[in-house]
Amino acid sequence: MKEIIGKSEPMMEVFKMIQLAAETDLSVMIIGESGTGKELAARAIHNASIRRKGPFIPVNIGALTPDLVSNELFGHERGAFTGAHAQSSGAFERADGGTLFLDEIGTMDQKTQVTLLRAIEDKAFYRVGGKDLIHVDVRILCATNEDLQAAVQKETFRKDLYFRLEGFIIRLPSLQERKEDIPLLAHEFLREYNEKYKKNITDFSTEALDLFVNYPWPGNVRELKNVIQRAVLLAPRNVIAPEYLPRRFQQKSVPNNKIVFDVGTSLGDAEKTLIIRTLKDRKGNKTATAKILGISRRSLYNKIQQLNIKV
Repeated sequence: MKEIIGKSEPMMEVFKMIQLAAETDLSVMIIGESGTGKELAARAIHNASIRRKGPFIPVNIGALTPDLVSNELFGHERGAFTGAHAQSSGAFERADGGTLFLDEIGTMDQKTQVTLLRAIEDKAFYRVGGKDLIHVDVRILCATNEDLQAAVQKETFRKDLYFRLEGFIIRLPSLQERKEDIPLLAHEFLREYNEKYKKNITDFSTEALDLFVNYPWPGNVRELKNVIQRAVLLAPRNVIAPEYLPRRFQQKSVPNNKIVFDVGTSLGDAEKTLIIRTLKDRKGNKTATAKILGISRRSLYNKIQQLNIKV
């Protein structure tokens, strides 16, 4: 699957799910942290599906103000609003016969959610300011880094739209969960930026790769790619060493089983971090987590609710 790089067990599961999703025409919801490659996964589904010869149209809902989302999705008629000097097609029309990818779907306002649901169910919509119903054949893929089930419970995201979009769910692992892939990704990005910047950097030093593997990568694959792009530009020799990495890599790394708090960290934040890290280490087992923390299971549940911890 050329769109996505990986050989770790979590990524093998992702590849399997992408192939299964490509064999259907169901809506797909891709869930993952920012920078994990949700659009790449969506493109992989499209390229392996029967719609591969049709267009793939991505729309980042989170990058649009609420008043622009409807216009971007459905287009507008001439004179629909001030500045609408000509008719304009929206993403739904441009994606006809192919795939429409809606990134950061959780940021969509409630009014547009209603319009989107109707367009998906009817396979038809009106342009903004239009009177003619426009029919399209579009497959919907969406992505989110939010907990949409929690948003449904809070009534900030429509339940009927959520169930319409979750026909097939794919969860992308964070880079921290697929450390085995870090050297593979690093060398692929090195090849890419060597070619782009006409450089001839052959490898990373052992120290640099060790730093990569032990770094937590809060920005995931996107952060790794940016770090390597910078290093390729800075490195004068044929090997990337630690001195060509950002300053945060020069600091002594903290083992994965340790937590370090800055002076001034509130007790609430420290407690929340400790609970989250322990839950993750125990793979979500609340009984084991409560035992390690020295509290009852009931107390742990109360803390999770009080500190608004997503589990």
